[in-house]
Amino acid sequence: MGLELRTVRDEELGGFLRAVSTGFGMVSPAEDDEYAVHLLPAERCLAVHDDEAVVATAGAFPFRLTVPGGAQVAVAAVTVVTVQPTHRRQGLLRQMMDEQIDDVARRGESLAALTASEASIYERFGYGIATFTTRWELASEYADTGAPADGSVRLVEGDAAGEAARAVYDAAAATRTGEIERPPEWWSPIFNRGKRGPRFFTAVHTSRDGHPDAFARYALDQCWPDGVPEMTLRVIEMQAVDADAEAALWSYLFGIDLVGTVQAVDRPVDDPLRWRLADPRRLRVREMRDHLWVRIVDVAEALAARTYGTEDGLVIELVDAFRPANSGRWHIDGGPDGAACAPTSIEADLTLSAPDLGALYLGGVAPSTLAAAGRITARSDGALRRADRFFVAHPSPWCTTHF
Repeated sequence: MGLELRTVRDEELGGFLRAVSTGFGMVSPAEDDEYAVHLLPAERCLAVHDDEAVVATAGAFPFRLTVPGGAQVAVAAVTVVTVQPTHRRQGLLRQMMDEQIDDVARRGESLAALTASEASIYERFGYGIATFTTRWELASEYADTGAPADGSVRLVEGDAAGEAARAVYDAAAATRTGEIERPPEWWSPIFNRGKRGPRFFTAVHTSRDGHPDAFARYALDQCWPDGVPEMTLRVIEMQAVDADAEAALWSYLFGIDLVGTVQAVDRPVDDPLRWRLADPRRLRVREMRDHLWVRIVDVAEALAARTYGTEDGLVIELVDAFRPANSGRWHIDGGPDGAACAPTSIEADLTLSAPDLGALYLGGVAPSTLAAAGRITARSDGALRRADRFFVAHPSPWCTTHF
C-alpha cells in the first residue's frame, strides 16, 4: 500500500502512542513523566502509515494561550512530532506540518505553539521562540527572602492537592502572558499515583480569607556526607496568584531543615526572587533555554487578539515561506486597550519572517534585538524604537506547561 498520511482513528490511538515512544527512543514510559499524551483527541492526531506500521506522528491539544492584555486565545498545542529512524529524510515531517497547519486553520485557531526537542527543526515551518525559562540553584545559607509570614502553609496529597493546585494555576495562568491552560483531567494523574505513593511533597499556601493562593511541588534528594545533612530541595513547580503569596511560599521552602541547596526549574527570566535576597549573586542560573515556540496561523486575528504597549499604527511586511498566503503587508493599529489588523498597501515599517513574528508575538523579545541579529529590517526612520515600545511586554512572557 505504501506511505499514507491520515488522521488517527480512535481504535488506532494505542498504536499511535507506541510509535511516539519509539520515535523518542523510549521502550517504556518514564517514571516521572507528566506529559498527558494519553489525553490527546484522536481527531487531532496525524500518522504516516507504511502498510500497517505507524512511522511518523504529530498531534495537537486544543488549548488556550494567554496573550498580552489578558485574552486567552485558541491555540493548537503541537506535540508528539516524531519520525521513525527507518523513515528519515523522506519528507514526512514537512507533509505532517503542512497538513497540521491546514487543519489548525480550518478549525479557526489563529495560533499554533510547541516545545521543541531540537531547536533547529521548527523555524522552517514558521515557529519562533516566544518564551524562555531558567533553572537556578541557591545555597540554603543564603536562602532568605525576609518576607513576613502571612496566611498559612499546609502539606496535602491526592485529590486535595490536585484541587488546590488547579485553583491556583487557573487563576495565575489567566493573567500570565505566555501560559497555557491545563485541562481539568490533567491534574489527578499527577497527584494520585496509587500504591506507588507520592513522588513529591505538595505545599499549599492559604491566604487569610482561607483560599489557596500558591502551591509548590518539591522533592528532597538525600545527601548525608560524613553524617552531615546536605540534602537538595528540588522545586518541581511553583505557582502563585500574586507576588506576596509567592514570597510567603518561598519563605516556607527556605525554612525546611536538613537542606544544603535549593534548586528550581521552569522559572521566569525576570524572576523577582533574586531581588528579595540579601545576596542576589548567590542565586545562580545554571540554565536558560527556549520553551514555547509560537506560529502565527491567522495573521489578522492573532495580531488583533493582543494589546500593545503604545498607541501606534505599524505596518509589517511578512515573509512566510511555509504558508505563502500569509505573506504581504499588514497594518497593526493597536494600543493598551485593543487592536485591529488588516492587509494594506501602505509602505512597511518592518520586514520580517514568520518565525520572527512568532517570536515577537508574546512580547518576550525586542524587535531591535532581532534587527541587531540581522533577522528584521527597518524600513522607516524610528521604526525599531517604535516597534520596541509597541511589541514588548512586561513582565516577560513565561510558560511553565509541558505538552
